[in-house]
Amino acid sequence: MKQLIYMIICVAALTACTKEIDFEFRDEAPVVVIEGKVTNEGRTVVISRTRAVTDSVHAHCLPGADVVMTDGVTSTPLTYDAVADCYYSPVAGEVGKTYQMQVDFEGQHYEASATMPAAAPVTSSEFSWVTMMGQRMLCFELWGVDPEPDVRNYFWIRMHRISHHPHLENTRQTAPYSWDLMDDRGCPPGQIFLDWMLVSEKDMDDDKEENWKRILYDGDSVCVTLMTVDPKVYDYLYQLGRGQHHGANPRSNITGGCMGYFAAGSITRSDTIVFNRAAVSEWKKMQKNRQE
Repeated sequence: MKQLIYMIICVAALTACTKEIDFEFRDEAPVVVIEGKVTNEGRTVVISRTRAVTDSVHAHCLPGADVVMTDGVTSTPLTYDAVADCYYSPVAGEVGKTYQMQVDFEGQHYEASATMPAAAPVTSSEFSWVTMMGQRMLCFELWGVDPEPDVRNYFWIRMHRISHHPHLENTRQTAPYSWDLMDDRGCPPGQIFLDWMLVSEKDMDDDKEENWKRILYDGDSVCVTLMTVDPKVYDYLYQLGRGQHHGANPRSNITGGCMGYFAAGSITRSDTIVFNRAAVSEWKKMQKNRQE
């Protein structure tokens, strides 16, 4: 239950995002934002600028940059793709290698490095109802294999939802429905366990417009990506989530005077679940070994 309470706090701080993260700030001059990733699924970089919280226009990737990633032996250029809305290369990263990202944009040079950790395979996932503080909450449970049980591992979890519900048919669904962070402290030996509070049953029943983006509707397709990241990226994302509520800007791992991050990580995915509220069962106490 300690894990459940922790997740309630995290979800409250980290659910809002545009693209991967919502870089919104009050009354400040726009700052360059770079979101770079090299994973087992390829390499992407998104370049944008911070925007005012009152600006509802979606922030697109800015063209005109030279973007290269290197592993110390091979350099891979990333090409601007207007359709994908990012700089992209299909060349996958390899576990254990250290990658450097170099970006030249509008006369400024930015760079960062990160080492790619091992993947954490997802073994199972499901929804359940949990009663907390007198309210029934919709919870998402995920189990996985800890890739290195003897060391601290860090994870960035993103839930992707495709909905054809009338409330959401005219909204962008490219950003994650929700995202969160965790490490493997407190998990059963050799395993990863996440219980993620999403929305209350009352909010689902009331179905108010301000909650439409948080409510899961019958027929929604849901898939979760589990990405291992290094401690610097974990700390940056954690501080960013706190900072957007407390006014502090975390220090990026990218040099050159921008916001954002460069992450090397391994991605695994849960099975896609078609949400059916009537089929969601009551939460059962975490088993010490789900694999048995």
